[in-house]
Amino acid sequence: MTLDVRPIQREHIAGWRGAVEAVAAERIYLGRITLPPHSEETAFPLLHIANGWPMFVALSGEAVVGWADVTPVDIPECSHRGVLGMGLLAPFRGQGIGERLLQACIAQAPRAGLSKIELTVFSTNARAIALYRKVGFTQVGFIPDYRRVDGTTYDAVLMERLV
Repeated sequence: MTLDVRPIQREHIAGWRGAVEAVAAERIYLGRITLPPHSEETAFPLLHIANGWPMFVALSGEAVVGWADVTPVDIPECSHRGVLGMGLLAPFRGQGIGERLLQACIAQAPRAGLSKIELTVFSTNARAIALYRKVGFTQVGFIPDYRRVDGTTYDAVLMERLV
């Protein structure tokens, strides 16, 4: 089966949400472990589609198996900065798909008026940190005791990349 990386479209939203819910349910990669209720009218991807903000999905056939997005900071004076979010379903990790998603977002960022991409990653996620470094992100900060879930404390690494 071929794997495609494409800009998200309305028909991908349900699959995207399913992928986000699956990664969130792992409880160790995303900041949230549950998502807010879904609404077709206000779905997060619709903002990206309407505004031309970077948001891509990885498709195995028609199934969404991963995503990456960059959302501009909603303060006008800071809107040149975008915040990265991404994830992959477990069977698709370690195959270069995350790098493809990231490169697509990085390439689209300037067209969306972004000159810098920022991210927060848990310090325990060595694979993600290595990927971010590979595509040009550098560490700019560290937050101890960033998140607590299931009795485990997670520290966060702050990274950025100019585009």
